[in-house]
Amino acid sequence: MLKLKPSLIFSAARLEQNVRALAGAARAAGITTLFALKSFPHPEVRALVARHLDGFDAASADEVRDAVAAGATGVLSIADPSGRAVEAAAGWRGRLIVSCETVEHVMAAPARAEIAIRISASLTGRDPAVGAVLDGSGHRRSRFGQLGHDTGRAQVEAMVKAAGGRPIGLHVHHGQVTATSAERFIATAHAVLAYAEITPRFLDLGGAWHGITDLPRAFAELRAALPAELELIVEPGRLVTAGAGFARGTVLVARELEDRPLRVLDLSRICHLRWSQVELVTAAPHPGEGRRALFVGPTCYEDDVIGEWSITPAQLPVGAPVVLRGVTGYAVAWNTSFGGVPAAEVVIGDADRLLE
Repeated sequence: MLKLKPSLIFSAARLEQNVRALAGAARAAGITTLFALKSFPHPEVRALVARHLDGFDAASADEVRDAVAAGATGVLSIADPSGRAVEAAAGWRGRLIVSCETVEHVMAAPARAEIAIRISASLTGRDPAVGAVLDGSGHRRSRFGQLGHDTGRAQVEAMVKAAGGRPIGLHVHHGQVTATSAERFIATAHAVLAYAEITPRFLDLGGAWHGITDLPRAFAELRAALPAELELIVEPGRLVTAGAGFARGTVLVARELEDRPLRVLDLSRICHLRWSQVELVTAAPHPGEGRRALFVGPTCYEDDVIGEWSITPAQLPVGAPVVLRGVTGYAVAWNTSFGGVPAAEVVIGDADRLLE
């Protein structure tokens, strides 16, 4: 049993189940799957993915080294404007794809690398993108990739020319609105292909697949909607941890505010739970007995708020264990100490036993 230290716990069995299901759905639809290394930086997860998926998506030199250490020899897709990740991949023995936004990026890519031209996620105008900036019209647009009917297309043409006959593909990531069906990906794919005005070897549609409940159907619909000769690549991340991640902590303070109960935990949103939409795991109060309680982290940061859930006044006193579900691998990536709060322990194993 884990005690007196915040912990991020992942079910090894559920992680493997998720990866196998992802691999099976992609294989049935003829889709290439690359795991986003940034989404769960852990050696056990990298080894699991290397056994079942087609390769990795990397954004830094350290991530490239992690992929090599995992024994991967398949596809490595790199999106790193600094060029350091590409340098670290000099000895990569498998297929290498370099995502490029400028002619200079194309020229710097290794001669054997395939070139993925990055197109803006804001192309369809359907949702704002993570890292969006103002374009002067009051609308938000992604800071990544080509966009613009004249300058953008001219840049695409220049990058194709600079590639010098190397295989060319297109690369786009969705914004922060989570897709729940294949429709959004299909719309993006059609928009990107029409915009680029080239016949690419492959189309990388990036991540944000975790909101789709019927992945085999979504993959099949996506494959059917696009030319059969076009290779489709996806980069799932959070999807791998669906239903697998938990956080275990302890109540440090239990008191009454004027409007609601307060529980201060040794788990922190800012330190341990970033990019995770967590839920409290506890017995539901009897009808009429529950009150909305505020659960917060132990730091002095005002916005270190974990959530609000209904409990009875007697539930979760000081020293009581607290379990949260819905933790993603990104929490591991962000896991840190702050203001004397220790980083959480990360454990992969039998979640039922570890959460006792």
